[in-house]
Amino acid sequence: MPAEHPKGLPPGADPRGANIFDGTFPLPTAVLDDAALRHNIATMARYCADNSVLLAPHGKTTMCPPLIQRQLDHGAWAVTAATAWQAGMMASFGVPRVLIANEVVDAGSTALLDRLLADRPDLELYCYADSAAALDALLGGIAPSRRARLRLLVELGIAGGRTGLRDDREALDLARRIATGPATLAGVAAFEGIIDEPVLATGLARVDAFLRRVADLCLAIDAAGLAGADPIATIGGSAYFDRVVRLLPDALAGTAFRTVLRSGCYVTHDAGSYQLLSPFGASGRERPRLREALHVWAPVLSRPEPGLAICGLGRRDASADAGLPVPQLVRAGTGLTAPLLSTVVTAVNDQHAYLQVSPATALAVGDLVRFGISHPCTTFDKWRRIPVVDPDGTVIEVAQTFF
Repeated sequence: MPAEHPKGLPPGADPRGANIFDGTFPLPTAVLDDAALRHNIATMARYCADNSVLLAPHGKTTMCPPLIQRQLDHGAWAVTAATAWQAGMMASFGVPRVLIANEVVDAGSTALLDRLLADRPDLELYCYADSAAALDALLGGIAPSRRARLRLLVELGIAGGRTGLRDDREALDLARRIATGPATLAGVAAFEGIIDEPVLATGLARVDAFLRRVADLCLAIDAAGLAGADPIATIGGSAYFDRVVRLLPDALAGTAFRTVLRSGCYVTHDAGSYQLLSPFGASGRERPRLREALHVWAPVLSRPEPGLAICGLGRRDASADAGLPVPQLVRAGTGLTAPLLSTVVTAVNDQHAYLQVSPATALAVGDLVRFGISHPCTTFDKWRRIPVVDPDGTVIEVAQTFF
C-alpha cells in the first residue's frame, strides 16, 4: 500500500509551522482561518447562553474532532449526527451526548447502536421516531437490557418534506406509545430548514407556523404527563435559528421542556448560501455577524481567452450543490494579495473552475486565487486534513476529518 499523502499537504513532514504560500503545498489546498473559527464558535455560544437555549451543533458539517472539541469547550450541550455510523464516530471522539437527527431503521445501524450502548455505558443517546414502524425497527435492534437507555424524540415534518409526522394527532399517539416504555420519551424534534421561504418584511410565516406545531405538541405531551425527565424540543438549522429562539422558549415557558438548536454550518459560515440565509449573515436578521473560516486556494492554470481564466479547483475540492465557489483574492507571483474584482465562477468540472474575468484583469498563469465556498458540509467531506492557519498563512494546527 502507498504511504498516506493527504490532498493539499506537502508529503512527509508535519506541516505545522510551514506557510501555505511557501511553495511546498500542492494546490488546491483548503484552509481554515483560526481567528474566524474562534469568533464563530464564541459568537454562537454566547448567543445561546444569552437566550437560554442549548446547542447541539450538527457534527456532520465537519466530522472533525478538533473543531467538535472546540464547540464542546464552549458549552455545546450535545453533538448532532445524521446516521448511526456518524454517532459511533462522534462517540469515538469522546462526545458524551449524541443526538441522531434522523430515523434509524436498518439492521446494521441498529446493531451498531446496540454495540455503542454496550461499549459506552456513560453515553447519552437521543434518537428519532416518526412512525410505529420506525419505532419497532429501532427497538428491535437494541438488546432488551439496553433499550431503557434510549431517549426518543417524536419527529414532526411538513408536507412534501422528508421524514417527520405530518399529522399532529398521530404524533401525540406515537408519544403515548413511546411513553409506555421501554425507552424514554425525551421530547419533540423537527427541522425547519427544509422550508424554502424568502425573508419578507412581514416575517417568516411558514417557519413560525411550523414552530407553533412543535410547541403545541410539546404542550400536549406535557399536559398528558407523558414526557420523562428533562424533555427537549429540538429544532433549528443554520437558516432560521433566530425564529426558534424568539418563539419556542416563550411558548414552552412553565414546562420542563428546554429548547435545543442543532445549527452546524455556523462554525465556518460561507460565502454563498449561509451568507445569504443565516440570521448572522451579511444582511441577517440579528446583529452578530459570522465570518468565513473555510477557503480553498488554487492556481490559475490557463488564460486561454481574454475573458476567461481556468483555475485548478473543481467539484472534487469545493461544494457546488448550493452555489459555485466565489473568487475573492488573488496572490500574484510577487507575493502581494489583492481583491479579485469583477470575477465570477460560471462552471466547474471535477478539477477545473471557469472564471469569467474582465479582459483587463491582471490574472496570470501561476497566480493563486482564494475561493470562498457555499455550503460547508459538502466542502469538508472532500478533505481528510485541513490546515488551520493564522492571518499570514502559517499552519498552526492540522484538522483531520472522518467521512
